[in-house]
Order: sequence, then C-alpha cells, then structure tokens
Amino acid sequence: MLFVLMACKREPVSYLGPAYIAAPEGFAVTSFTGTPSPVNFQTTTVAFNATFTHTVTYSLTIVGQTSGAKLVRSGVANGITNELWKGEMDGPFFFRDGENAIATLSFFGTSLTSSVTINITKVQNYTTCGTYPRFGDFETPSKVEPQPIPPYYSAYWASFNYPTPIPNVTQGVDSVAVDYNGKPVPSVQGKKYYFIKGLGDQPVFVSGLQYFGSLIPYLNADPNRVWFNIYIYGTGDANASVDIEMQEDDIDGTTGGYQGDDDDAMVAHVTLNHKGWKLFSFRYNTLVPSSNLPFGGSGNHIHEPNRIRSWDIVLLKKSNPNSPVEVYFDYPLFTLDRPFKPCK
Repeated sequence: MLFVLMACKREPVSYLGPAYIAAPEGFAVTSFTGTPSPVNFQTTTVAFNATFTHTVTYSLTIVGQTSGAKLVRSGVANGITNELWKGEMDGPFFFRDGENAIATLSFFGTSLTSSVTINITKVQNYTTCGTYPRFGDFETPSKVEPQPIPPYYSAYWASFNYPTPIPNVTQGVDSVAVDYNGKPVPSVQGKKYYFIKGLGDQPVFVSGLQYFGSLIPYLNADPNRVWFNIYIYGTGDANASVDIEMQEDDIDGTTGGYQGDDDDAMVAHVTLNHKGWKLFSFRYNTLVPSSNLPFGGSGNHIHEPNRIRSWDIVLLKKSNPNSPVEVYFDYPLFTLDRPFKPCK
C-alpha cells in the first residue's frame, strides 16, 4: 500500500495551450464598440472595446461582406480594451475599399454573439510593405495590356501573346473568370487579377507575362534577405505549373542590359495542384539558376537580387501536352527579411 501511494503521488504541472473558460448562466455583453467607422486604414486604425459580465474565452471575428476577407483574434478576459485592428487579414483574401466588415464577438460555452459593423473607406497601402512592381495589382488594365490604337506595349508589362498571338491561348486582366472546372475565380485583392489559359502550340510552353523596368526602391543585394511573394490561384491540376524567372543583368556580362545568352535567370518552379488562392513566398537565395543556356543559363550563377532588370511568370504543361492548363495570379511584391504580411 505504501509503495502504491508513493508511486501515485501527483506533482504540480503547468497546462499547455490556452485556458478555456465557458460562459456561465446569466453571461452577457454589456457593451461592444468599434471606432472609428467609417475608417481609412491609410491614416488610422479601429479600436474595439467591450465589457462582459464574467471572465470567459472569447473570439473576435472580422469578415468583409464583399471580399470574404477574415481576421480572428481570441483571448480570455472579462472585456476588451483598445484592441487595435490595422486592416490586416488572415488567409489570402484582402479587405476592400468601400466594403462593410462585420466584427462579431462569440464565446466558449454559449451561442450568444454581439456584432458591430465597420465601413472601410480605404484599405492599407500594402505597396509600402516592400518593393512593388508598378500596377502589379492589375486594377488598371490599360497599364498592363497593350492598347490597340495605336499599338504599343504597356510601360512595364509585356504579354508573350502580343503582338503575335500564340495559338490556343487567352490571357489578360479579368475579374469574373471561370476556371476549367466551371468555378468562378474570385478576386483575392481589389477587383482584378491576371490570367493565362489554354493549350498553346508547344508540348510544354503555353505563354507568359513579363515585368520589366526599374524596381523602386532597388532591391537589397543580400539574397538571404530578399523575398518574392505572389498570390496564385490553382485548380488542383498537377499538369499545370509556372516558372517564375528573375532576370539579372550580371556585372560580368559582356553586353549591356539583360541578355538571355549572357546573364542569369533565377527560377522558382511551382506546380499548381493546390485549390483556390494561395500566397507563395520565395527567399531569393533558394531560387535555382536556369539551365537553359539561351534564356538565362549563361550568367555567373550568383544570386544578385539588386541586379534584377525584369522577371517573367511562364505557364507550362508538366506531363500531358494535350491538356490545356490555366493560372491566375495577383499582387507580386518583393519584401525584406520576411514573407509578405501587412506591415503597418
């Protein structure tokens, strides 16, 4: 008996994870506010304040009524004091200018909720979170696509499908596209995105889009610190892939400016077998030097992000040359020291 009692002696332990305290009978929310509303997130933030009759586990969930963007915060308290919301979100979808966001308090152990509405006049200016390729939100199609009269390239973007169309390919800016599965493609940021889809006329290559021109501010020279981020929509098709190619004007090149047969292209390979929108972030030093000698495989093979002069996103077929593929993408952004997240 003595041995058994000694062996079963309990020692004090610390609980791992959050404490969950259920709302007792009679629990109530005595106040809940979110101010200011309307709010311009480029100049101010929203402060949430609330009081409860008891200490309880709560969640504050904010959902954009147009965008579907969402932010969730949780805690254990008998109220909220100046819980600040700077316009950030969880998941891929961005809040939008002009939409209402409903903030709802819910509680462990009860179906009771309390809500307030926040009108967003302006979202954060996310372009300040890094180095932004101009018009990379694709909200201004005239700055991305060449105009027919007179015909010319846009100042920063060049479609591989222009001026000579690639057979069996469509591409451009859209906001109401329908994918090959018959599903509408929602906007992840703003109202528009860029798409490329089709069979093309080659076994692997379909088409692409290039950004060229100066990246202001210039990128840091340290490839360990530079990240490239882009939102990509996938349909779960393992045959669809993209190559993201960063084209460097190497300092030891023999010809000025970027030349495919004289300089580097650093490449990220992405298979589009995910479904829906997803943020892809690549640390620059993990990109692979191109092995294609005429197209960026003839440089010094040194990662030099400060020498990027253009970059491409290229749609490819991985395994079945006879099956059309598609890609939708939005909001490319270079960031420093971390993947993209709202910076304000």
